[in-house]
Amino acid sequence: MSMSGAVRAATTLALWSAAWRGGSSPDDVLTAIDGADQRAGVRAATDEIAVMTGLPGPGSPTAGSAALLPLLRAGGDAELLLPYPGDLRGLPTSGELTIAALDAGAAVTLTGSSLAVVPVNGHWRVFGNHARHPADGVAQAHDRLDDEVARATRSLTGMDVARQSDGARERVRQLMLAEAVATPPAMPRVASSLLATSISLQALLTVADSHDTNAVNLYQMAAVDDALRPLAIAIREARRAAVAAGVHALAGTRLRESR
Repeated sequence: MSMSGAVRAATTLALWSAAWRGGSSPDDVLTAIDGADQRAGVRAATDEIAVMTGLPGPGSPTAGSAALLPLLRAGGDAELLLPYPGDLRGLPTSGELTIAALDAGAAVTLTGSSLAVVPVNGHWRVFGNHARHPADGVAQAHDRLDDEVARATRSLTGMDVARQSDGARERVRQLMLAEAVATPPAMPRVASSLLATSISLQALLTVADSHDTNAVNLYQMAAVDDALRPLAIAIREARRAAVAAGVHALAGTRLRESR
């Protein structure tokens, strides 16, 4: 699974874990999770986690994705992590979890049970994780994203390296379709909107990062990278904020309806 596919899978798992706790049917939850291309099952990363969770351990055949449901129901709020070299917040400073999460570019911490779930080569691998990295609020993430989009636009325009083409637009469209997340029906509109924006901008960034620009030398290409790096971070944090807002609202659905 590509890194972008792993991010989509982890985003889906975090949102639908909250929907499951909020009253969604198990069939809907499993359809969404399996639809994120994680069909190879679930396995504990260590024998200790296998004993704790009842999941098959290292070297054993994976369990079906339904084995996630008890973990998600009891796991408390899900926290989406999008680690990259230089930012390991929410992960241990070293160890198998950190390596797997960095390779995938994503992980989901179940904060109530101190477990972390990582999409690895088409299956879910479950680790222990006591670290936390709360997301920004939606308004803060939105403002930061707006600021970085404006700054990157000014920088690229000033360098006269920005360029659009029919081919680039088509690649952006295809990436947006491929990375679209099937969100739960009760997802708040503000969270859905921010998530959609982050997916769209990530598609644009991916195409721009391929240097489909007028940059013709190493200096200009490095300047493009410098202009886009803060935007990439803002996009990650916007996705995390959107998911956090969604998790907060979705997990509370059952409680509100029972009053």
